[in-house]
Amino acid sequence: MLNWTEKFASGHALIDAQHRMLISYVNRLEDMSRTTNPSPADVELFLRFIEFLESYIIHHFQEEEGCMLRFRCPAHKDNKRAHSEFLDFFRGFKRRFGTEGYRPEVVKELFEACMAWIQRHILQVDVQLKACQQPFYDNEEPE
Repeated sequence: MLNWTEKFASGHALIDAQHRMLISYVNRLEDMSRTTNPSPADVELFLRFIEFLESYIIHHFQEEEGCMLRFRCPAHKDNKRAHSEFLDFFRGFKRRFGTEGYRPEVVKELFEACMAWIQRHILQVDVQLKACQQPFYDNEEPE
């Protein structure tokens, strides 16, 4: 289980709120990944998670990329490339899920991918935004 701490902070209120939401959903997914005999409610919750993740990818990635561009964050290109790679993974996952359906292994695979994303991306790339905003705190946001 992940708990939000300042080590996840990007320094941007909306981005951080979205990251908190992702962590909350991934924590629920962790519990589901341990269930070997899912109930219909478990399957429904997993379907909702997939819908959430799809919406998150579309909206959050766009917001974050725009923010990094505005603040001239040197991680902008790496961030954009990583977003594209995760989107490709998710599309492939969703296709396979449509074919294979709900299975505990599928839940575990998505949970592990999301945990790796948080560890590898949020904690290494997204947090770089924090330092980029510092020069603009006393001035207007850049155009």
